Amino acid sequence: MCFIGGDGASASGILWRMLRQVIHRGLKASFYWLGLFVSRHPVFFLTVPAVLTIIFGSTVLSRFTPETDLEVLVAPTHSLAKIERSLANSLFPIDQSKHKLYSDLHTPGRYGRLILLARSGGNILELAEQVLRVHKQVLELHVNYKGFNYTFAHLCVLRHRDKRCLLDDIVTIFEDIGHALLSNSTFHKVPVSYPNTTLKDGRVSFIGHQLGGVSFSANSRDQQVKYARAVQITYYLRNHGPVVQDAIAERWENEFCALVNRLSTAEAPHATDQLHVQSLTSFSLWRDFHQTGVLAKGEVLVSLVLVLLAATISSSMRDCLRGKPFLGLLGVLTICIANVTAAGIFFISDGKFNSTLLGIPFFAMGHWFPGALVQLCCGPADITDV
Repeated sequence: MCFIGGDGASASGILWRMLRQVIHRGLKASFYWLGLFVSRHPVFFLTVPAVLTIIFGSTVLSRFTPETDLEVLVAPTHSLAKIERSLANSLFPIDQSKHKLYSDLHTPGRYGRLILLARSGGNILELAEQVLRVHKQVLELHVNYKGFNYTFAHLCVLRHRDKRCLLDDIVTIFEDIGHALLSNSTFHKVPVSYPNTTLKDGRVSFIGHQLGGVSFSANSRDQQVKYARAVQITYYLRNHGPVVQDAIAERWENEFCALVNRLSTAEAPHATDQLHVQSLTSFSLWRDFHQTGVLAKGEVLVSLVLVLLAATISSSMRDCLRGKPFLGLLGVLTICIANVTAAGIFFISDGKFNSTLLGIPFFAMGHWFPGALVQLCCGPADITDV
């Protein structure tokens, strides 16, 4: 049959109304039988969700372990950055490329970075003795593992040419400056150019990433350094080895942070009272990332209290018979239980949780509010209408 003009439009409207009626009756019948089934088996629907929540909640507690690899946490599995970093690690290893260039293509595995800043606008080159004193304390730092003391010499990245620990060339420059100061000379006796400088053995080294706040001497053709505000020294640890070695390196990083903290909080006068000391390690970014969850505890608790308050107020009425504040509280509790269950399923399916997911439960609670208000508005009729 063909419909022309207005008759076709009216027929299409009739078909849509019929379809809506069929869907409405089907949903009405299915929800009716579902409600009837739930009312006839109250024990089952009270106990099974509680048991499932306990099972999945215990899964959350048993499987919750912090992920130490920040890249796994924040980058997708198909991320091109992972491929690029893996390629950079394989083609430009630190112990081979460091003497020629400083590359930020990839982040080293385990390391401790010491940042020394001269206080009161001083010149860090004039404080070579204090810098070397701090450097010596880092080299003598040891960690105990199964009765053996490990120092930086046991864990460092080795150079290929002499199998000695790989250190920044700025350390050699400061040692030369220290010898000049001991012989009653000034640091100007040791020529330091920037960003490339020539060492005693004739090698040209790039120190652009190791000196900060640099100013040059007047009328200097090769950019001789007259003043430098800060210096940073990086201590690279081997990261290609057994799991035990990585655990020892992690302990060394923790002791390194503790040492820097002691130096930065020591009261004057002390050996480094003219230096401001800071540290950076391979897990600093990971620690700061996970610290966001700890810092958000107060905000999460305040948000939960506000949600409970809003649920109570929105479910209350002047008429005590029609007001159902406990329905709002029960709805919030239901959402919390559902979130715990969902978290358990998330961990069972090998999901990775990070602090950016803390807001999801509140989105779920916000989605619940309109439904709760509809239930209240469509609840039992007023007593006066009965």
